[in-house]
Amino acid sequence: MNRKRLFLLAGVAALLLSAAAWWQWRLHEADGTAPLARGIAALVKGDARTARVELLNAIRADPRSIPARIAQARALVDLGDGGGAQGEIEKARALGGRPGDTRVLMAQALLLQGNADAALTEMEANDIPASFAAAAMRVSGNIHMARGDMAAAGAALDRAREMAGNDPENWIDTGRYRWMQGDQAGAIVAADRAVALAPENGKALLLRGELTRSQYGLIAALPWFERALAVNPDSVPVLDQYAATLADAGEARRMLSVTRRLLALEPGNARAWFMQAVMAARAGRADLARSLLARTQGRLDGEPAVMLLRGVLHLEDGNATLAIQALAPLVGQQPDNGIARTLLGRAYYLAADFPAAATTLAPLVAQRDAEPYVLTLAARAQEALGDRIMADDMLARASWPDRLSADLFAGADDAALAGSAPSGTAAAQDNIPYIRALLGTGQAERAVARARLLSEANPGAPDAYVIWGDALGAAGRPGQAVKAYEKAANLRFSRDIALRLIAALQRAGDPARSLQVVRLFLSQNPDDPQIQRLAAAGYMAGGQWREALRMLKAVEARVGPHDALLMADLARASLEVGAADAARAYASFAYRLMPASPVTAHIYGWTLLRTGANGQAAIDLLEKADALAPGQPGVRAHLAQARAALRKGTGRLAAR
Repeated sequence: MNRKRLFLLAGVAALLLSAAAWWQWRLHEADGTAPLARGIAALVKGDARTARVELLNAIRADPRSIPARIAQARALVDLGDGGGAQGEIEKARALGGRPGDTRVLMAQALLLQGNADAALTEMEANDIPASFAAAAMRVSGNIHMARGDMAAAGAALDRAREMAGNDPENWIDTGRYRWMQGDQAGAIVAADRAVALAPENGKALLLRGELTRSQYGLIAALPWFERALAVNPDSVPVLDQYAATLADAGEARRMLSVTRRLLALEPGNARAWFMQAVMAARAGRADLARSLLARTQGRLDGEPAVMLLRGVLHLEDGNATLAIQALAPLVGQQPDNGIARTLLGRAYYLAADFPAAATTLAPLVAQRDAEPYVLTLAARAQEALGDRIMADDMLARASWPDRLSADLFAGADDAALAGSAPSGTAAAQDNIPYIRALLGTGQAERAVARARLLSEANPGAPDAYVIWGDALGAAGRPGQAVKAYEKAANLRFSRDIALRLIAALQRAGDPARSLQVVRLFLSQNPDDPQIQRLAAAGYMAGGQWREALRMLKAVEARVGPHDALLMADLARASLEVGAADAARAYASFAYRLMPASPVTAHIYGWTLLRTGANGQAAIDLLEKADALAPGQPGVRAHLAQARAALRKGTGRLAAR
């Protein structure tokens, strides 16, 4: 046989084989087995979105396929569509599928719809096969969590891990349970175990990212979310958390890109619209923020962040009544939310409900480190109520505020709570309110003893160390409080804990370490205005004026120009870097905002003196500052220099 004929026969054989393969493929596509196989493979990879499309094709090819219906229900559960999943399971059962094989899946579908009781009924059926027992126990734990029975939830999850200790799903749900219980250390251990068992499990990586964000900060969490997205680029839960983290880190452009991806996947995604609304509000585009928030169609109205944004936008509109309607329920839910309480107090004041304004602001006013704006607003409410003495006292405090005290909110029922100690010392939900009540009634040493027992019983819970640090601080032991707060910060480095640790270090006489904590927090949370303000103070104390000015301008961009003390700091920093015109503008505005403050009078007078704008006016302002705060060495020294310069006839100091 010649070579030419051999090649011809080989070509014909290859063509026949290709035709047979094509025909076989057509048969598998037509009967649904091929898309079913691809759908199941996508589910195994964690790509529920692709699986849903493939399984839809499988069901179209064979509507009576029970495996396709069950697999589709699995995909819909993973996508959060409980109603759709329930429908597919019911069809599978109607086609002859055994109910026991779908009990776990049906329970998950019902739980997604908020029907925990019906989900528990599924789990209590006696026809669940042994092969599903561990999964059933895990889902039972989630159902008990939804019902608020945390003891039963913990027991079920413990049993699930005993039955299937190498199932990453058991460790993921255990991690979320422990986190919900306040056991941050235990949650981290569980998440690490889940990631070790399944390094490419998107849900495990998502949980580890969320815990990292809480433990270390925003920047540290981003690689975990990016790793999860590398596994499944279309995961809506991961994209949601990634976008929120970028937004809080000040990465507005990247956040906008991620929310657009979310909306491409789910055009009605309410959280994506909300995040864009927050970004618009921060940029000062209130009309756009309102338009974007309207696209959520009320689906997030019960969430605290949404309630707060609505309140802010109503205040921007000048509609105090609607602001009250948005903010009052939020303060009811979160009485320690200082931002919401301040905004609600302002809304009541603008609505001329002065008694409500005074009552709302009272817990903030009671703190030693009350913000000047809060004190000024509360003073105006007292003026309207006719209490001039109380108003003057608040204005005096606003003029020379005490910073970094990290006081606790005072509760109206502290005396009652302090009179009845919980029977056990290990339950945080009972003991933390009791310890706070002890502190509120001046029983610091009893609070220290109780808080120590609570922290010993809950070594993985940051809140237990926080209350211990609070008690030690109230008892006058700042050094020991530092150690308690450090233990809390090692588990959860939140703003609240960072502020407490910074204040405790200041009181313990360690400003250098205090500034280290400030810088560490900013390295992970670069867009936090409260910590930026503290960083600026540290730079000013060290004479690093350009760094201080940069930080202060970042704060101004976030909080606006109506903080008199911020304007005073901007004037001082601008003056020190040689920006005379900016310094005068900032100092003048600070003084107009709070003319009775020795701080604003001092900086305005000093700025005029240093820039040679008006020598006599500088002396008048410095004399006013000295009268308002007699004995302040800095004011006295500057006043003496101003008088000396005037006597020499220059009216200004030599440039330095």
